[in-house]
Amino acid sequence: AVSVQPLQSDELYRKVLVREFNAVVPENAMKFEVVHPHPGDYRFEPADAIVELAKAHEMKVRGHTLVWHHQLPDWVTAEPLTRDRAIEILRDHIETVVGHFRGQVADWDVVNEVLNNDGTLRETIWHKAIGPEYIAMAFRWAHAADPQAKLFYNNYGGEMQGPKADAAYALVKQLQQDGVPIDGVGFQMHVGLGNSPAPTAV
Repeated sequence: AVSVQPLQSDELYRKVLVREFNAVVPENAMKFEVVHPHPGDYRFEPADAIVELAKAHEMKVRGHTLVWHHQLPDWVTAEPLTRDRAIEILRDHIETVVGHFRGQVADWDVVNEVLNNDGTLRETIWHKAIGPEYIAMAFRWAHAADPQAKLFYNNYGGEMQGPKADAAYALVKQLQQDGVPIDGVGFQMHVGLGNSPAPTAV
């Protein structure tokens, strides 16, 4: 996960990054509030800096993330959206961002964290305004904008057995059955020495 500020100001950060890694993921530079802060106003400079570094050093870029319920700008969240307006906003965002990076970003986390821990769909702004079909829509729009990019559903907490993992499996299976272009599942792996899964849960 690459942060733009130290990338541009800390020579050691940059040196270690290009020496030790062959793939990068923008920490925040491609998230909605950063790249699309106002209607029709796209700011790609921070993300472009990461992509340019990756190209210069033959590193793979994974785009993160196109659809999420966090880090949305006020102009999106200030008032309830009609279904048509929500579709218009989300489609324009996905097509513009993916289109800008067409051929430069190998993988996209298209839809992020749509499942609750109990396996139910999270009541996000997009779910409320559009309905659950926004998930399939997002993948189709992303694929149309860059047919060569690999597209992923991404979440945390799905690496262990349980309702969330089962729901993710069912979601992806249904998307595949419906002909939705999805290539894989991203696991955020919010685990560590003090927060490791029980052996029986893996």
